[in-house]
Amino acid sequence: METIEINNIEDFSCGANPHQAAGISKISDGIEYEILSRNKDLEYIDFINLSENVKVLGEFFDVNCAVLTKEGLICSVALGADVDCAFEKVLDSDPVSVVGSSAGFSKEVSLSVAKLLKTLNIKNVISTGFSKEAFSYLLDTDINMILIKTPLHELQGFSSKDIKVTPFGILVQEQDTTKLSKDNFKVVSQMKPSQEQIEDAVFAWKVSKHLKSCCVIIAKDLSAKAIVQGRSNMVTAVESAMDLACENSKDAVMALDCSVETSQVLNTAIQGRIGLIVESGDSNKSSDILKQADKYGLSVIFTKIRNKRY
Repeated sequence: METIEINNIEDFSCGANPHQAAGISKISDGIEYEILSRNKDLEYIDFINLSENVKVLGEFFDVNCAVLTKEGLICSVALGADVDCAFEKVLDSDPVSVVGSSAGFSKEVSLSVAKLLKTLNIKNVISTGFSKEAFSYLLDTDINMILIKTPLHELQGFSSKDIKVTPFGILVQEQDTTKLSKDNFKVVSQMKPSQEQIEDAVFAWKVSKHLKSCCVIIAKDLSAKAIVQGRSNMVTAVESAMDLACENSKDAVMALDCSVETSQVLNTAIQGRIGLIVESGDSNKSSDILKQADKYGLSVIFTKIRNKRY
């Protein structure tokens, strides 16, 4: 069993709430980072948000990716031809959560993105770097934004164990390091998805790995049009996702962190004119759900992988 020592704790001004004391203890194999801004006062919730941020960025470290996190949740994710395009997609998908959020970028922040960041009252920004013009602009601007630079890389396996402290004891499990492959990523429906939908499916599945169970992500044009997570059942999760996506659900990809268990979930996807469903397909009802999907001309991909995250 892996042993983890907690020592040399750096205190925060408070924890999640003002009355809670909190701090952080660095780990030897943790991510390296450098705070570039004059304001260096990262708080408890900032580290929670930044942690969620870099996990997603680690999935897309080799392409142009933008992420927004807030309240410990991933709010929006998108890929683009450059970070400007990716960030515009993120803002379009979830403009409500922007204020006070943590923004992340897998590539260097440009001056045009920096100007947007200034106007949006974003709390902190983490990136592999900032262009000289972007850094000067943000540093010379009278804002309290915290700028963080990190040599981003794939973060899977930075710790071999997932540990949670409960009143019943300390729960320990292996980290979820699953990846898609040709063996587990299979089109099983009669209707075959387009190449664009397959690319959206891979994107959505990678994002869903880092969402709270039970989760639904609606993706289109390599952008998360709706993210719903932490619900008690998949029916309400899918319905909420459709409400958020609105017209963007047409011909889009719907990814789940498990399997479709009820026809009600499938019917909601059909009503939202979803084009492709990505699910684990390991339920005893999966064959019946697939028959219903074929009846209505939906494309379906089975991954044989569940990504529950509690």
